[in-house]
Amino acid sequence: MSGAAAAVPATVTPEQVHTALHEVYDPCSQSWQRPMSLVDLGLVREVAVADDGRATVRISLTAPFCMAVPTIMQSVEQKVGAVEGVTAVTVELDGGTPWRPELMTDEGRALLAAARTEDRRTLPLTAIRPTAPE
Repeated sequence: MSGAAAAVPATVTPEQVHTALHEVYDPCSQSWQRPMSLVDLGLVREVAVADDGRATVRISLTAPFCMAVPTIMQSVEQKVGAVEGVTAVTVELDGGTPWRPELMTDEGRALLAAARTEDRRTLPLTAIRPTAPE
């Protein structure tokens, strides 16, 4: 019998997938010029990788009516699919875990605090706290 042996997929760990998710940014945070990853926002609920390289990522959203769901899911598929050894990506939505700021990572909270501090330093006070109409 001749022929090449079937290629065995590289072993993928959940940690590798989680690292790739640091490159998936929430579109709303980007539009507010505060790009934050799904990981830093605390939106990644679970990462699992099967022996054959199939990765499953379960995420929640910052709002149940999020219009960016297709964009987020596509970005997860692209970034995780680029991890060596990943053969397929499934993205699941967790509708049972409402987002709250406490879910953010320490790094995410620090990034947001730094951006707010910069705003206070550079924006006129009326842009931060508009004056009441007379």
